[in-house]
Amino acid sequence: MMNISIIGAGYVGLITGVGFAKLGNKVSIVDLNHDLIQKLNNNQMPFYEPDLEDYIKNHEVNENIFFYSDYESSIDKNTDIVFVCVQTPTDFESGKTDTTYIKNVLVKLNNFKNYEFTICIKSTVNSKLIENICKEINLDYEKIIFNPEFLREGSALFDFFNPDRIVIGGSNINSLDKCLKLYESFDCEKIITDSISSQIIKYLSNTYLAMRLSFVNETFKLASEFGGNPNQILDAIGKDNRIGNHYFRPSPGWGGSCFPKDVKEVSNFLQNDYQSPLISKIIESNELHMDWFADYLLRSLKEKNLSNIILIGAPFKENTDDMRESPTLKIYDRLANKFQNTFILDLKVKLASDYKLIESIEDLEDDTLYVEMFPDSSNERLELLKKVNKQKNSFVIKMWETS
Repeated sequence: MMNISIIGAGYVGLITGVGFAKLGNKVSIVDLNHDLIQKLNNNQMPFYEPDLEDYIKNHEVNENIFFYSDYESSIDKNTDIVFVCVQTPTDFESGKTDTTYIKNVLVKLNNFKNYEFTICIKSTVNSKLIENICKEINLDYEKIIFNPEFLREGSALFDFFNPDRIVIGGSNINSLDKCLKLYESFDCEKIITDSISSQIIKYLSNTYLAMRLSFVNETFKLASEFGGNPNQILDAIGKDNRIGNHYFRPSPGWGGSCFPKDVKEVSNFLQNDYQSPLISKIIESNELHMDWFADYLLRSLKEKNLSNIILIGAPFKENTDDMRESPTLKIYDRLANKFQNTFILDLKVKLASDYKLIESIEDLEDDTLYVEMFPDSSNERLELLKKVNKQKNSFVIKMWETS
């Protein structure tokens, strides 16, 4: 059992804290957002993640996890590890990382000079930027280690307890050993590497997955335009053991908080000194695919002589309420500029008034093209589709079932 402090009560920080508390560690989570901490102390979830609320209300977790809005209440001389889990936003114009939040955290941690805790960074950030910050604030960079996370929204708790691998980067033997001890009960390979490599592993894992999704979507587009069966083609390609069918589902586009950000940053790392034409085109491929998909829907609308388009599902993927870089919103904008009767239907999330919304399934009309933006086996989606199937001259598009 260890005493752990986590800086940042966002997605990564909260999932990590709940996971380690479930394993019997004493966990203190710090966030300067007082309202957020108050909600968490009242067992109110700041975002939706399957099973998260049940875990936090579980007695075993609840007695091991604490939420504070100041560092001093969370960190003391018994603290073993401090995980840094704050956001590192990307400027999408320049591709540069905003290190304001993580620098503020390191400045605060530098005030605890007489304490022996290990600083472990989970935030996705170029380790060279952290090294520069440490020089600027006179913090010993060699004592910092990196432990990138590979959590998927919608299955984050499962991913925490069942990782494919655990990556730890750094050079301080004592800090690495302490982190290894924390993970000793996890049944997977532990990869110990240097700081730079640990973060490159994270960046390029996400970059590869984004590239793979883009390949699948470009294949769907190619097959559709040439009159082939896109999903049969993808299924056959995926049966090649060298390729496999994991992460091989076509979609209207990909988004979220990680893939766009990480791909953009990797492109920025490379653009000054090296040529990387494949990586540099991944985001462009995704944007062009969404252009094509919007046009594909408009053509379908015209061919079937329909009066409305309704996009079903607003977040960027299933089992989350995260709207960041949502393909639904981007495709809505593309459609709404050309076709007035474009709507979004999602009864689980709140959207800005900029979007035309369907507030209830009772408002559904005939002669409508329905577009499922991602698979959803919930009762709400099943009830919706039952209603749709009773309508006259209405059609449902599911890219992953299109023949």
